[in-house]
Amino acid sequence: MNLLLSISAVFPIFFYLLAGAALRRGGKLSDTTMNQVNKIVYSYCFPFNMFANVYRTNIGEVLNPGFLITMLVLVMVVIVLNVLLVPRYFKDRAVQGSVMQGIIRGNMLLFALPVVSVISGPDQVGLVSLCIAIVVPVYNILCVVILESLRGAQLKPGHLALSIIKNPLILGAALGLLVKLAGIRFPVFVERTIVEIAGIVTPVALVMLGGGLRIADTVTYRRELVVVSVAKLLLVPLLFVLTVKLLGFDKVAVTTAMALGAVPNAVSSYVMAKEMEADSVLAGQIVVVTTVLSMASVFLWVFVLSNLGWIG
Repeated sequence: MNLLLSISAVFPIFFYLLAGAALRRGGKLSDTTMNQVNKIVYSYCFPFNMFANVYRTNIGEVLNPGFLITMLVLVMVVIVLNVLLVPRYFKDRAVQGSVMQGIIRGNMLLFALPVVSVISGPDQVGLVSLCIAIVVPVYNILCVVILESLRGAQLKPGHLALSIIKNPLILGAALGLLVKLAGIRFPVFVERTIVEIAGIVTPVALVMLGGGLRIADTVTYRRELVVVSVAKLLLVPLLFVLTVKLLGFDKVAVTTAMALGAVPNAVSSYVMAKEMEADSVLAGQIVVVTTVLSMASVFLWVFVLSNLGWIG
C-alpha cells in the first residue's frame, strides 16, 4: 500500500514531464510556443488555481497559525544558513547567487500541490495553498535581496513591493481569501468554470517544463549540482519534516511540510539569475538536475514517511 502511495505521488509528475520531453523531441513544441504557454499559465491560470484552492477550503479548519509561523521560521533558517555557508565553499559571487537560489527557491505550486493532493486528498490542499501564498513571496523577496547584494546593486523598495503585489499567485490567493472571509458564494456554473480553469494548470505547466528540460554542462558544474541537490532534496525536507513532527502537528501538516521541502528548484530561478547577473547556466542546470532527481527523492520520502505513519 505504501509503495503504491509513493508511486501514485510521483507518477503524474513523471508522466507529464515525459510527455513534454517527447513532444519537444518530436518537434511539436518550440521554444516560442513553450514561452507563450508558460506566460499564459503563470499570468492567467495560476491565479484561478490559487483562488480555487482557497475558495474551496474551510478556512476555520485549515488556518493553522502555529504551522504557518513554523514554516516561515524554517524558511528563514534555510535562508540564513545559505547566506552564512555558501560563500565559504564557492568564491565566485555569480555562482553563489545561483547556488543560494537553487537551495532556497522551490517549484512549490507544480510539485507540492499534486503531492499533497494524492497523499492527503484533494480536499486537504488548502493548507499547502495558504503556505505557498505566504512562503513564495518571502522566498522571492529575499532572493531578490540576495542577488542584488551579490551584484552590488541598490535595492528599490518601491519596485520590490510592486512586484510582490502584482504576483499572480498572491493575487489569486488573496482574492480567494477575501471572498471566503466575506462569505460570498458563486453560482454552481461559475464555481465549475473556475475549478476547470484551475485544473489545467498542473498538467499543462508540467508538460511545458518537461519540454524545456536540457541535459548539458552537467559535468562542468558537478560540484555545485551535488551540493544543491543534496541540500535541496534531502537536507531541507529533513529539517522541515522533523521540526513539524517534533512539534506535534498532524499528518496533513507533516505531509505539507514534506511536500514544500522536497520540491525541485523553481523554473523561474533561471530567468531571475539571467536578469540579475548570477550564473544563469548553472541556474538552468540546477532546475534540470533537481527536477529529474526529485522523482526519486519524492518517491523515497513518501515511501519512508508513509511506512512510519507520519503522513496521510
